[in-house]
Amino acid sequence: MVIIRRPSRRFTLVMFGLVAASIVFGACGSSKPNVTSTTTSAPKPTTTIGATAKCTIALLTFTPVFGGSAAGGSYFRLNVTNTGPITCALDGYPTITFFAPNAAGGAGSGSAVSLTVSHSGPLPRRVTLKPAQSAQFLLVFTEVPVNGTGCTSVGSVDIQLPNQSESTPVPISFSPCGGAVKVSALSLPGTQNP
Repeated sequence: MVIIRRPSRRFTLVMFGLVAASIVFGACGSSKPNVTSTTTSAPKPTTTIGATAKCTIALLTFTPVFGGSAAGGSYFRLNVTNTGPITCALDGYPTITFFAPNAAGGAGSGSAVSLTVSHSGPLPRRVTLKPAQSAQFLLVFTEVPVNGTGCTSVGSVDIQLPNQSESTPVPISFSPCGGAVKVSALSLPGTQNP
């Protein structure tokens, strides 16, 4: 007859502990490297409107186009074209600084001209521009002296986008009268009239 002895409880606990320790230490000493995949992409702009990067002066070109005159009022459409490689967004009214013409030439090279600027047209709405797509805003002015205030010659403007500190000079020649100019919000082409 064969007698089989059952292992003691102490022996079972010691064996279990040894097996668990060999699994833990065996995994730590494994020669197989732990591989982690990381994807690196170009840095994203930190300033956004919604989920789209804000357009910056560096991504845009500004082209003034005379819109016409009627009953003493005239206007320019300033086309704003995204020349950058990414889609970007605009929102609000641009800030305009006016400069007198200068015999030496060059945008922004004349002395600063003091004109009162007021906002006109529909309220601002977000405008998203894909590369090569354009937005616009209007400069509306009168060509007839108002209340004894004459006309001022402008040779260029500096344009600053809403909530940004950079500006860009743009050559534009006109003579607003009455010491005032109206500026519309940035919008898609064809959505505003003076």
